[in-house]
Amino acid sequence: MKRLATLGLALMVTLGLAACATTPPASSTGLPAAPAFAEYPPPDIPSGLTVSDTVRRRHEAAWARLQAGDPRTAAREFTAILKQDPSLYPAEVGLGFALLAGRDVEAAEPLFAAATNVDAAYLPAWVGRAEALVSLGRDADAIAALERVQALDPTRENVTTRLELLRFRLVQSALAAGQQARVAGRHADAVAAFTRALAQSPDSTMILSELARAEVAAGQLTEAETHARRAVQLEPREADWQALLGDVLEARGQLRDATAAYERADALEPSEAWRTRLRDLRERTELATLPGTFRAITTASTITRADVAAFVGIHLRDLVETAPVRATTVATDIRGHWAAAWILPVTRAGIMSVFPNHTFQPAAVVRRADLATVMSVLIPLASTTRQAELAKWRAARPRFSDLPASHVFYEAAALSAAAGVIVPDGTGRFDPTRPATGAELDEAVRRVAAIAGR
Repeated sequence: MKRLATLGLALMVTLGLAACATTPPASSTGLPAAPAFAEYPPPDIPSGLTVSDTVRRRHEAAWARLQAGDPRTAAREFTAILKQDPSLYPAEVGLGFALLAGRDVEAAEPLFAAATNVDAAYLPAWVGRAEALVSLGRDADAIAALERVQALDPTRENVTTRLELLRFRLVQSALAAGQQARVAGRHADAVAAFTRALAQSPDSTMILSELARAEVAAGQLTEAETHARRAVQLEPREADWQALLGDVLEARGQLRDATAAYERADALEPSEAWRTRLRDLRERTELATLPGTFRAITTASTITRADVAAFVGIHLRDLVETAPVRATTVATDIRGHWAAAWILPVTRAGIMSVFPNHTFQPAAVVRRADLATVMSVLIPLASTTRQAELAKWRAARPRFSDLPASHVFYEAAALSAAAGVIVPDGTGRFDPTRPATGAELDEAVRRVAAIAGR
């Protein structure tokens, strides 16, 4: 018996030493001097809650067990308290922290959420919920919880840093998801992902641009314009955002405004790609304002001098604008005419002529010989970087069965044919007196544009 007592005493001493080795020393408040989970704020019972002294002591003791490094016992104690008083949400939060410490995060998070629903200003519940949400990978919800923590206690350490890291992680994840969805053609999913990213970084022009492009693809043009304009507002001297706005406005059918946006982009950062887009937008803008008969000109069986001047002025604008001034005579019969804006520059450049009686005769039908004359002026203007080929074309003496070399229109026809701009038919006939068609005008202008490298 004495031996058993000795063994029992030894065992008690051993257990006591072990306890001393694993449990921090208690302070005068009953809590360990070095809490095991110091980052967890104590779930104090607010003064507005009426509880008995017995329950309050049990609550404090359960928290002390958790901070002593014993989450399992703490969880049992908080569970017992909640059975006695289910409405005591500080005990619910204490149980949440005990489960969190025991790594049962999924069970802990609903407890914190329930407490915040009862008392939206209870800081420990928001801290616990933020911790749980971070562990669960629910970054967006975790950010919202941390923002609430920051609002309730601006002095709390590390909240700002954690928010920045979470926002960065969420933005990167959302961007990757959006880009994958866009590549897969899931435009609505792409919009949703980029919207999530923008919520975390509202002033990111990169995210705004991604979102605007996804919205265009999804047909959400009003929203796309809003986001493109926001990007321009934030970085007005960034050419890419001006071009983005141009794309959105083009999609909305606002061609003039789209043209203006691309003009700003090209002014900020000159680009051949943007100049090409500008030419296309200008042509489409101008075509939209012209008579319906002109818009269908490529199918017309005959064309007029006004048609030719407008078609050349629109589709070969660069050549017309950079051509040297060769004539200053102003036609007296074009005032108020729909094509006057193109007749003036085309005649100043000597591409088309004003007649000796100071008329342009815009309604006059254009023959193939007349069209060749116009092309014979445009071909050299388009060949500034192809002088050797131009010399070869000028030296060529093609044979036409209906147009001898002595004919007044032969030189124009020969240059046009040699350059492949207007070609004779399969029998060698040039048909100089036959009215030119809209299709022939379109083909001739396209070939001149190709010579110019457009």
